[in-house]
Parts: sequence; structure tokens; C-alpha cells
Amino acid sequence: MSGLETAIRNALERSERSNAEVRARIYQSARQALENGLKKQEIEDPEIIANQRHRLEAVIHAIETEERTALKARAVTPVVSLAEVKSNADAGGRLSADPAANVRQEPGFQAEARLAGDGGLSALGGLRPERDGPSTQAVTGGGKSVEAARSGSVAPDLGVTDKRPRKRRRGRLLSFVMVVATLAAAVGAGVWWVQTNELLKSPAERDTNVANPPAVVETEDFPGAAGLPTLGAQEGFSDDWIEIFTPTDTAAVTPGARATAEPFDDDGGERIRLASAAGSKEGEVAIDIPADVLAQLSGKSSTLALSVQALPGKTTEFSVECDFGALGACGRHRFTAHDERVDMLFKISFGDRAAPGSSGKLLINSDVSGAGNSLDLYAIRVLPGQ
Repeated sequence: MSGLETAIRNALERSERSNAEVRARIYQSARQALENGLKKQEIEDPEIIANQRHRLEAVIHAIETEERTALKARAVTPVVSLAEVKSNADAGGRLSADPAANVRQEPGFQAEARLAGDGGLSALGGLRPERDGPSTQAVTGGGKSVEAARSGSVAPDLGVTDKRPRKRRRGRLLSFVMVVATLAAAVGAGVWWVQTNELLKSPAERDTNVANPPAVVETEDFPGAAGLPTLGAQEGFSDDWIEIFTPTDTAAVTPGARATAEPFDDDGGERIRLASAAGSKEGEVAIDIPADVLAQLSGKSSTLALSVQALPGKTTEFSVECDFGALGACGRHRFTAHDERVDMLFKISFGDRAAPGSSGKLLINSDVSGAGNSLDLYAIRVLPGQ
């Protein structure tokens, strides 16, 4: 945000900063630059966007407060050119040389009249406030303006206070181009700074030169879920593991009302892509577990392993539940999957219960937030207990 603040201050230095409309345009350009930067980074998190906008508005408010304070403290002084002073001095000299002139003298400016012999500074005597009558007229040395000065009805006015230098159109165009160029450079610098510092990534995605811990299961407060042991990710399986699901078993997959399951076979390998549009039961995908596998789990503490991967550049939090009929449930487990293939493991324990005579189901929700993030499922394996 310091880059945008610097850009705004540089733009004000190069523009007519006393004009409130000019300042407002500069602030609006800064806001648009921030929005463009966020879109370019594909930032869609409302909390991050709101935070960035709030910080920019705070910077704009602080700068505008400084500008208004400076304008109040700054004394407004009319600009007088040397050519105008010389011209007015000549006009004043002609009036003084005319013996018939009867110009009324203001008592408060006698000291200025005595400076007439010093470089023609007596012309400054015309810079006095009017007392009576209409606004003063410029003295040209002849015509009706001189006659009005002689009659004393109108105080002579050199026209200095009403003349202000006008900015040329070309100068304004150049200032606008400089403002746009400065803001564009500031936005580029801000985007580079954000990318370099990885501010928009989650803490788990940032490279802090320390290896991230392996993904683990998060057990929720469901009946029977308390105290469930969890395991980290694992690569490689021994012959003791039983593969109970592969992507070719499409008949064993049943998506819910707000879920989909599509087979994929490309350079990434053969897999089933699960997508849940709701975090409730309607977003779950059911996968059948054969009855003979459930029979090996009865009365034992076993381990389930899911080989999964999120979409490239994405992260999703998914959940897994068991519905093994008479054998019972295993609670609900939550995992966070990134865009690299990994094996998620968790323990399941069943007491001395009779083995069910029918198959069970493993219920998977690819995105517990209901945002519709997808999850690629490569295989499901189980290691029966001893």
C-alpha cells in the first residue's frame, strides 16, 4: 500500500493540488488501479479485497486531511508581473504630471507615495481597497478612465488583483499523462511487491524456507468421533494393503443431488473428479465398499488411505464419513488437499460386531464450504488390523 500512497503524493505534486476536483480524480485513479491489480492477481477472497480497499481509503483520508489543512494555512497572494508594475507606474507618473489632476489621496498610503522617486514603486499605491462606489477601473493615461480618476468618483485600479495566469490546455494534458504514468508505475510496483512477499497466499502456501508439516486429519465433533487417532500423509504401500477402489470402478460411485463424479484419463493419470456444490448431504458422493472387505474390518482397528489431489493452483477442504451398515460409522474426518497428489490416512475402529452381509459406503464431500471446488480421487486402500 505504500506504493500507492507514494504514487498519490507524486501525482498531487505535479498537479493543481489546490483544486478539489483534481484531487478527487487522482484518488479515484488510485482506487481503480487497486481494483485492476486485484483482478490481475485473480484475487476473489472478499475479506482480502475489503481489507485492501479499507487500507487505501485510510491513506486517501489521511492525504486529503493534510491537503485541506495546508490550504487553510496558506495565504493567498495575488501574482504581479514586472511588466504590469512598470506599465502601471508609467500611468501613475502621467497622472502626477498633470497639474489639473485632482486625484484623491488615501491617508494610509502616504509612505508609498514618497517612494515615487525609487524605481517607479509609487505604482503600488494603486493596490488599495476601494471605499465607496463601484469596482475600480484600470488607468490607461487617457480617456474616460482618467477622467473618472480625476473626478474622485472611482479609485484607480491597475487590474492586478483580477489577473491570474491561466494554465494552458497543453499543460493540463501533460499533467494528466504524468499522473496516469505515475499511477501505472505504482500499480506495477505494488503488484510486484505483493507477488514477491506472497501476501495473498494462505500461511500454508507461503514459502518460509521451512518445510510445511504433512497434511493431517481434522476430527469434527460428531457422535463417536471424539478421540479418533489420525495419521499424516504417506507415500508407498506394502502388499498388506487392500485396494478397495480404483477409477475404473465407476459403477461403485453414486453422486448426490448437488454433486458430480466424472472419470478422467490424461497425462495426470486415471482418476475420478468429484465436485460438491453443497456442504450438506446433497453434496456427498457415495462409494461402495464390498461386504468381504467390511468383514475383514470387524472387531479390529484398521487404516483407510485416500489418494487425492486438488485442481492445479487450487486448494480444497474435503470430508470423509463411513456408513458401513451393521458394522457402524467412523465419524467425520476433514482434510485439506493441495494441487499435488498425496495419500490421506485415518484410523477406523470397530468393536466385536458381526460382519455385515451387505456392502457399505464411504461418503466424500469435495468441498465442505459448498463453493464447488473439485477433488481428484485416484484410489482407496485399507490396511486391516491384526
